[in-house]
Amino acid sequence: MKNKKSSGCGCLLSLAFAFLLLFFLFFLPSFKGTQKNIQSKEEFLITYAPLAQKVAKTYGLYPSMVLGQAALESNFGKSQLSREGNNYFGIKAKKGEGLVLKTREVEGGQDVYKEESFASYWSPAASFKAYGKLLGEAPRYERVHQAKSLDEALSLLHPTGYSTDPRYGQMVKRIIDQYDLTKYDE
Repeated sequence: MKNKKSSGCGCLLSLAFAFLLLFFLFFLPSFKGTQKNIQSKEEFLITYAPLAQKVAKTYGLYPSMVLGQAALESNFGKSQLSREGNNYFGIKAKKGEGLVLKTREVEGGQDVYKEESFASYWSPAASFKAYGKLLGEAPRYERVHQAKSLDEALSLLHPTGYSTDPRYGQMVKRIIDQYDLTKYDE
């Protein structure tokens, strides 16, 4: 039997694999819209407006509402949940999964602080998509999804269970008005 000489393919394959691994770990996230170092509220809105518009178009929502909720829920990208979990909408996870953080809920008209499990996403884009799918497809949000106006959609966020705060729609509306976010609805 003859001994076969190695053609060096194994080394090249290993090198290619290492390159791909490094690409996926360090470079691909920047192409998928990973969280940027945002310095201002205006920069947050400009950065995430295209994602809000894309999600809104896909799921039949108002871009201004999507962006306004992202700003409110993530404190314009400054919240721990958005920084550590790329969760810009306060979307909860099953108990014990995701990130466990203290949150404010309204129960019986009173603010109550409790620890809750929140979903974690690999990128802001994944968070926006999960939000769009939730509001666009979950039966409990059908009235929000079918709203005939932005104001109607906002007024339905609390009654359909998106937030426990009865003022939630007004809080989002205040951000929309303050930063003229309806310009993204056109």
